[in-house]
Amino acid sequence: MGNMIKAEFRKILTTKLWWAMMIPAFLVAGGWALGGAALTTEIANDLSREDVIQQFDIPINEVSWSVIALARAMNIASIFPMLFGALGLASELHRRTITTTFLTASTRPGVLTAKAIVYTVWGAIYGLVIAVAVSFGALLGSDSNHLPDGKQWFLVLLAGVIMCTLWTLFGLGVGALIGSPVGAIVILLVYALVIGPFGEFVLFSATDGSNLPGFLPNGSANGMTGSTASALLFEQIQALVLNLGGEMVTEDRRETFDQAIRAVAGAPGALSLWLSTLVFFAWTALFFGTGMWRNQTRDIT
Repeated sequence: MGNMIKAEFRKILTTKLWWAMMIPAFLVAGGWALGGAALTTEIANDLSREDVIQQFDIPINEVSWSVIALARAMNIASIFPMLFGALGLASELHRRTITTTFLTASTRPGVLTAKAIVYTVWGAIYGLVIAVAVSFGALLGSDSNHLPDGKQWFLVLLAGVIMCTLWTLFGLGVGALIGSPVGAIVILLVYALVIGPFGEFVLFSATDGSNLPGFLPNGSANGMTGSTASALLFEQIQALVLNLGGEMVTEDRRETFDQAIRAVAGAPGALSLWLSTLVFFAWTALFFGTGMWRNQTRDIT
């Protein structure tokens, strides 16, 4: 197994794909975080100058609104590890280089297990690179008072890294199932950029803000970071309100707040953090498992 894992790493590092995907992932993540942080800062600063806000001493300028930019940027940039994973097995199947690998390895399951391990590591690497990019973007685009504290920063980025890792394995499974790099990329891009976001928005609107979109792959993945951001912001705002002598926010108002923040972060109708993680893990396991099973018996001649 150790030799097969080394061989898989060598395959990736001797091609240009890993950095050809990583560079735009870094730039897109940083750009979205920069723009999102600047926008949320501007909106928060404008609201803080409103008479109603000043009259009721609502601490708008003491809230870490930039966590929304962190979450949204990680959601957008996760497209790149997904595509990287999709090409992992689909390219070898298309070029038939997988034939030599299967014939020279001890077992097919060993090869597929090695690929799973290697692409899990690469998914985490992509997640870390994207996390660094969104951190730089938020630092450059946000006022210091709107930046998250260490705990908030870490939790949002941790959720994002896990999401990127799962998207990589999701893409690997889809690519393994289809067997065509072009087909896998087209299907994943159409879903991630068109069908997923617009379909979830329509479903969310048509069902009066239900959680149905949170059970879909894109909705549950985005919900991992979006729900983390909303929970952290609510916790912070509730503490500030209590410090000012206010009361605990009711459960209905909390649900409204959570849904609003999740929607802004690109996850309308998302479930809680743990449920979103479990749902997306289930989708990943379904496509990854099906793709690996398909290649146990695929004709490689």
